[in-house]
Amino acid sequence: MQDEDGYVTLNIKAQKPALTSVEPASSPLWRVMALTLLVLCVGMVVGLVALGLMSVMQQNYLQAENENLSGTLKLLVKKVCQDLIQLSGQKESHKCNPCDTNWRYYGDSCYGFFKHNLTWEESKKYCIDVNATLVKITSKSILQYLNNRTGLIRWIGLSRQKSSDVWRWEDGSVLSKAELQLSGTGTENMNCAYFHNGKIHPTFCENRHYLMCERKAGIVKVEQLL
Repeated sequence: MQDEDGYVTLNIKAQKPALTSVEPASSPLWRVMALTLLVLCVGMVVGLVALGLMSVMQQNYLQAENENLSGTLKLLVKKVCQDLIQLSGQKESHKCNPCDTNWRYYGDSCYGFFKHNLTWEESKKYCIDVNATLVKITSKSILQYLNNRTGLIRWIGLSRQKSSDVWRWEDGSVLSKAELQLSGTGTENMNCAYFHNGKIHPTFCENRHYLMCERKAGIVKVEQLL
């Protein structure tokens, strides 16, 4: 640039040095704090998972205990009801009785004893018509109960298709020889069984005898005992 005297003036601006950003070195204290926070977070997650598992285990335990107590209470109520029925006599049964009139309550079942001279097949149909089945004897206690209840020959729900087959109950289960045995093997074509004097006997299905039916008893409620 030229001034009034003819001199040239140079306009030179001083250039500022470029600033470079330098990241400060990480402090050891911050590293320790970050690591501590990470450990705390992991610990909290592990703790929450552990609490969740403990809660599930506690719920399962309480549910199992509740089921055990409920089962024990049902058994106790059933036993008390059966004792009350026995004390009240046969003509005037206790109100806790879950069975219909003229049916007898024992174990988990109601038993009906009928004086109809029928064949085995006719007896089976008769029980079905009253929403029951021919009696199934699964234990010596039931055998003893039936022996105390009746001294007559009565059909039970035990049969076989032919003499070479195994004996089966109406529900298809096989007669357990460990618990019960037939009195005698029976001759050819004796494929149905009756109960008499505490024993199970094979006989011809076309014979006519009295019968006894069985159906599941209802639930006895605590308030019915009062």
